[in-house]
Amino acid sequence: MEIFNLPDLGEGLPDAEIVRWFVAEGDVVEAEQTLVEMETAKAVVEVPAPEAGRVLKLHGKPGDLIETGKPLVSFGNAEEVPHLRKAEQQEEEEEESSTAASAARSDVAPKASPPAQALARKLKIDLHTVQATGKNKEITLADVRKAAKTKRGTASDTDVPEVKAVAGSNTVNVNFSKGVRATPRVRRYAAEAGVDIRELKPTGHSDNVTLKDVKNKWISATKTRAEILGEYKLPERSQEVTGQPQPIRGERRAMALAMAKTRDTTVNTTIYDKACIDAWHEGMDISVRLIRATVAACMVEPALNAWFNGEKMERTLHRHVDVGLAVDSPHGLSVPVIRNAESLSAQEIRAEINRLREAVYNKSIKPEELKNPNITLSNFGIIAGLFATPIVIPPQVAIIATGRSDEELKLTDKGVVRSRYIPVSISFDHRGATGGDTARFLAAYVADLALPF
Repeated sequence: MEIFNLPDLGEGLPDAEIVRWFVAEGDVVEAEQTLVEMETAKAVVEVPAPEAGRVLKLHGKPGDLIETGKPLVSFGNAEEVPHLRKAEQQEEEEEESSTAASAARSDVAPKASPPAQALARKLKIDLHTVQATGKNKEITLADVRKAAKTKRGTASDTDVPEVKAVAGSNTVNVNFSKGVRATPRVRRYAAEAGVDIRELKPTGHSDNVTLKDVKNKWISATKTRAEILGEYKLPERSQEVTGQPQPIRGERRAMALAMAKTRDTTVNTTIYDKACIDAWHEGMDISVRLIRATVAACMVEPALNAWFNGEKMERTLHRHVDVGLAVDSPHGLSVPVIRNAESLSAQEIRAEINRLREAVYNKSIKPEELKNPNITLSNFGIIAGLFATPIVIPPQVAIIATGRSDEELKLTDKGVVRSRYIPVSISFDHRGATGGDTARFLAAYVADLALPF
């Protein structure tokens, strides 16, 4: 009997959770055949068989945590386990009938990994219609995306019907025509509120109609301020809560361990400033501008685009700007890395942001795409908040955090004017960078954000 131990599925990750098995005890597998799907603190990873053999024992069930280097699967011959030898004989006796029966089964659910299933649900793709190209005829994320493109290619504007919605005593036709830019969620909300989105002035990015546009129209048309205040209702719970202790796993567990380690190993210090964005045009891609400003500041002051080794008292200043982008998802916090950001155009940066965020949400992010950022950016302001005290994760020297944009009155030569700004917080490990280093970096970062382009 040979025991296959769980290999390191990431950069020194201590353990991984079993998502689902692709094999059962007694199965004969080939080398490189997928054995199990494991969820690490950073991604969902398929573990292949190290060599051909028969599975004698599975060391765990879905939901169990397996430590790196501990037994995962035992391989051997059927003769080593009596019940397996008996099962093999029974299989040989029933081979003909089982073959016929399996051929008649057409309602078996398609084989697909959880990320592919999630994406199919999101895109409303029937997995039975997807052609599988993965190992053992398994449907992959790429297969689902291809099916979605095919589906979109066969649809036309005339396939999308009008939706009639009733608001009070008024019935409104909401046209889903191509001429109106709005997400399906906004369209549904408008339909339910009885608002014709064709009559709205869009304020969103690329002239998209937003939820706020619809809400403002509905409020102005049907309610007075007093009526609205009189109809206040406590928000419903966003998720079910039990009040019972639950184990922390995956990304949330990794974050908790990293925060504890940081507390004990770094000298975390934070400075703050505000970047004036009065010169920005409407529809500016904020995330792209934040990354570009990070690159610009790294060119001016490379001391923060660096790693620090406290044990050896060494620091490494990096030539490339590999930006870790903090992404909030239902699974927890992940930090995928945009490599060589200094060499990417604005369009390439946006495409990379979209690709990495989708991979995080679908849990298809590759372990190497989460490794070794040189500096991290957290744009928490897309949710709420102005300033923060972000935590530096070793061996990085710095992390930048930006809050939501705000307005203030400013005295100028022309009198008092209203000015827009973005709050900026930079935390740094004071062992690897000085206050002067960080102030110069912050000044360059704020100056780049102030540009009109």
